[in-house]
Amino acid sequence: MTLMKTANQSTVTVSGHDVELRKGGSGPALLWLHGGEGFGTYDPTTGPLAEKFTVYAPSHPGFFGTSRPDWLYTINDVAHFTKDLVQELGIEDYVLVGHSIGGWIAAEMAAMDQHSLKGLVIIDSAGVRPVNGEITEVFMVSDDARLKLGFHNAEQVPNFDQITAERSSEEAAILHANKEMMSRLCWRPYLHNPSLPYFLGGVKTPALVIWGKQDAIFPVECGEMYAKLLGNATLKTIDNCGHKPQMEKPDEFNAAIISFLDGLK
Repeated sequence: MTLMKTANQSTVTVSGHDVELRKGGSGPALLWLHGGEGFGTYDPTTGPLAEKFTVYAPSHPGFFGTSRPDWLYTINDVAHFTKDLVQELGIEDYVLVGHSIGGWIAAEMAAMDQHSLKGLVIIDSAGVRPVNGEITEVFMVSDDARLKLGFHNAEQVPNFDQITAERSSEEAAILHANKEMMSRLCWRPYLHNPSLPYFLGGVKTPALVIWGKQDAIFPVECGEMYAKLLGNATLKTIDNCGHKPQMEKPDEFNAAIISFLDGLK
């Protein structure tokens, strides 16, 4: 796997800590929060979103080039840190988008304070625990098993060879550190916050929940829960698609998110 490096990377300081930031496009602000394995083959700062928005895509504390504050131990902590980032960047009336743990962070941020949010997009995200199904174990499995869990059909993933390319020693060390940070943040309770469902009803910001119908990590039941719990949300499922619709079905994903964003006032 080759980690995506782009020319639009910079560093911003938040509460004394350096945050790696990608930025691209023009227009109203959109903040994209990545999942536990980063951006993969989908760069939100150069794709269709960047044609309509100024896209900010930071690396979370403890991931890639962003340092971790000593006090940061939970996803709720990351949400507070990211709110400080938003303030540092001077972003107002912005769209908040998150995938996987990034969607969980986005949901926590929206529950804390929604007055500056123009729209919210949750993509195949952690954060809520299904009633009938289960969240799949992803920490205590091999890299190959985790890779297979991410997609319903790898053959339909554009540029899949970039994901399976041999890693350099530096890349391997970064990915190992990412997994270590994921475990620190999400191990217990496992990939959810038992209190979050009680806060989401107060979020009245227009929201779109996008879910791969065959997500093998977070079942579509979790997407249905998010859509029901949020105060003003619509669910869009993508068939024949796993945990990473922006990578596995980019055309359908882009059409869904752009349609929603075009409808925001």
